[in-house]
Amino acid sequence: MNIFIDLGIILASYIVGAIPFCYILGRIVGKKRLTEIGDKNPGGWNLVFNVSKIWGLIGIFLDMAKGYFAYFFALKLASPALIPAMDITNNQLVAILAGCAAVIGHNYPPYLRFKGGKGIAAWGGFMIAINPLNLVVGGIGIILGLILAKNMIWAISAGIIFCGIFSWIMNGQYFFGIMILFLLLIMIPKQINKNINFSKNFKFRKEQSFGDLFKPKER
Repeated sequence: MNIFIDLGIILASYIVGAIPFCYILGRIVGKKRLTEIGDKNPGGWNLVFNVSKIWGLIGIFLDMAKGYFAYFFALKLASPALIPAMDITNNQLVAILAGCAAVIGHNYPPYLRFKGGKGIAAWGGFMIAINPLNLVVGGIGIILGLILAKNMIWAISAGIIFCGIFSWIMNGQYFFGIMILFLLLIMIPKQINKNINFSKNFKFRKEQSFGDLFKPKER
């Protein structure tokens, strides 16, 4: 019975994570469809640039809340012994899967024909829920990636890896390492620009300036 409860928590995290808050705000506040303007990404960055900075920040906060509460509530509600034979004696694994499910929901929402955002805000909220210091750790990873590689893919990858290793060290549980792989598979494909050569997406020093790193691009 416990396994069905845990699966229900993970599924609920995906469904809530899929709520396109920024798209909804764009429709209500600016009477615009984010999927038809700017970089056509229904996420916070497009809302900030093309509808409203204030409402864009509110949208980003709501997206962060999806990742935060998916992990937080799963940690409280999941069964304490998911796989006793593997000595997983607490609900941390379910909470991690719930957080990942929220990011998947944000990136691939059924409400928008599975064409969602890039998951950075939802991932950020998820990481903060694991440990508030992940805000600093992930920020350091992203900044180093931006400075050294001038490539958002490598910057996001560094942030994911830094947070995963830090969480692993702080909690002493190996599945935080597996979480790194899950998040890379969930988030990096959304950073790939299909309008340029695939290999160029991963090129070091890809962008000419730091401004180009943050300029919305249709993908």
